[in-house]
Amino acid sequence: MTVSNTFHDQVFDYIHNQYGKNTLKLVQSDNHKSVVSKILANSESKNDDIAHTANKIIAMLRMNP
Repeated sequence: MTVSNTFHDQVFDYIHNQYGKNTLKLVQSDNHKSVVSKILANSESKNDDIAHTANKIIAMLRMNP
């Protein structure tokens, strides 16, 4: 059985691995949901890579650890 990760899942996995569980929780919080959705949609349409998108989300939310 093959499990396919969506672009969004891969970005969230990258954030979890690079920045930790607490930062991922902040990114996925209701307060940031609309901003994160817009960034993910824009990056996916531009075929940005996962690391660039994850770092863009962190920077746009000004949550640099």
